[in-house]
This record gives sequence, C-alpha cells and structure tokens, in this order.
Amino acid sequence: METGHIVYFASQQYPFLVESTPCLDLRCSCRNTTLTLSELILPGAPRRDSLTFTIRVSLATWLEQDPPPRSLEVETLVGEFLARFPQERIHELAEQFETARARKKRLTSLVLSGSRDELVSYSEVIDPRGGIREGVTAHSFFFVFEGREFLVEDHYCANPDCDCQQVHLEFWERVHRYYPKRDMTIQQQLRATFTLDGKHKETRFSEESNSTTKYLLLAWQRRCDGFFPECRRRYELLKTIGRRSFPAASRPQSPPPTDTGIDQAAGINQRHWDAPSRQHVRRNDPCPCGSGRKFKRCCARRATGAK
Repeated sequence: METGHIVYFASQQYPFLVESTPCLDLRCSCRNTTLTLSELILPGAPRRDSLTFTIRVSLATWLEQDPPPRSLEVETLVGEFLARFPQERIHELAEQFETARARKKRLTSLVLSGSRDELVSYSEVIDPRGGIREGVTAHSFFFVFEGREFLVEDHYCANPDCDCQQVHLEFWERVHRYYPKRDMTIQQQLRATFTLDGKHKETRFSEESNSTTKYLLLAWQRRCDGFFPECRRRYELLKTIGRRSFPAASRPQSPPPTDTGIDQAAGINQRHWDAPSRQHVRRNDPCPCGSGRKFKRCCARRATGAK
C-alpha cells in the first residue's frame, strides 16, 4: 500500500501524499495525530481537482477520533487506509509524535546561556545534543554543488534588542574517502551572512577560492530560495527565546543637556547660566554666554539676583 510517505489505493488511479500533524498542546494527554492525504495527479493527466481528506487518529489504538461527515468514496478510502497501513509506519508516527512533543516542551522552557550577542544554531535549540560541531547532522540542510555534498547549518542572533534580520549559514562539506580506508569526514568550508529575504550580505570565512565561493553562494540562492521563509520563522523563534533568556537591557539615561539644550520653563540656556560657577571669569571679561556684554552686566547679575 505504501512507499515512504506515499500511499496507493486499489480504487484510485493516482497515489496520495501523507502528511502528519501531531497534537502539540502540552496540556492535552492525548496521543492523537492528524493525517492529511492529498492526491498526486501526475503531469499530463486531465485537469481536475485533486482529492484531499484528513484523518484524526489515536496512535495508541489506531482508531479514528471524531470522524467528520464524508462522502462514500472518502469513507471507503479511510477504511482501507486504517486497515492496511503498515504497523512499522504506525510505530514511526508514534516516535515522531514523542519527538515533536519533547521539542515543543524544550522550546517552551529553553533558556539560553552565554552572551546575548552570541550566535545560536537552530540545531542546538531544537536538539539538546547540539549541531554539526557535536556530530549531529539530522537537522542540517543538505545541498549539492558540482558533485560536492554540503550540510548547511543556520545560526541566528537571539539578542532581543537587535533587529538585524539576518541568518548566518555555515557550509560543511561531507567528504568521502576510500583510501587507505573507507571513511567520511565533515569539514567546515564557508560561513556567510544573508538577509532574511535571501540577499547575500557578506562572507565571513571561506576555505574556497573567491570564484568558487561566489558560485557556490549563487547556487544556494537559486536552489534554496524557498528556505528563507523558514529562516524568518526560526529567527522569530530565537528572538522569543532570547526575550525569555536575557533581561531587558536597561535604557540609557538621558544625556545631559547639549550646548543648544534649552530649559523651556525658564527660557534660559542652562549651560550659560552655570558658566560663572565652573570657570574663573573676571567682572570686566566678556560674558561666557556669548552675549557680547561684560560679565558684570550680564550673567553675574543673574547669578547674584541683582537687577
């Protein structure tokens, strides 16, 4: 019946794509997941609306929960799906459910350590084991360039006071060696910064030649442009965690009045009013306020209250 995430029905000409959405309400004790089945009409086939339906099923009993009203055709497909879906795939869905719940709980309570200006890997946020540097590659983006295999890991600024709108990408090449013995290593080749709308901003580090670096990043932009909306979602997630992890920066105190600052209530330039007490000015010297009059006939009278 099934190949990967594709299922086939005896009564249907085309296969269906299966997508799972587990219940992520941490207050809920259910083990339900919603399966969406979408018909994949092959290219060149007569144009018509594809058939799509959902099944909310318990992973503990594999029974449908609260089935909605359906047509006889869809009801037949649901019955066939529940009866023939492979048991090993049910176990995989249950594992995915537990992983998704654990990840949601982690993201809800995670508090970052270290500096507020330190870049944070998305892999390290969703997986306590870490990212590529710790040997965990499950969450990295896979990218092929001129026959070379790269794992791309995304990093973000979690500082809640920063609005950089950037994603920092690390390109790690997966190198297969067959002599003198067969093994595989992962080597960092490139670090680059992009804006969240996909524009290359700068290259921070590269083990490649300038031309190779240029064409590798251009290839990334062309092939992986659809990745940047996901980067924006991850950026907002890291900012949310950052607001929880780092106390709000204290606002800087208002700077002292500048040379042109005006005390509106008194209508007097405060710097000029204080000038006589901060420097030695003789009575017949020009007044420091710049009025052009002698000090004794200007600010000296104000300072002493004389008329």
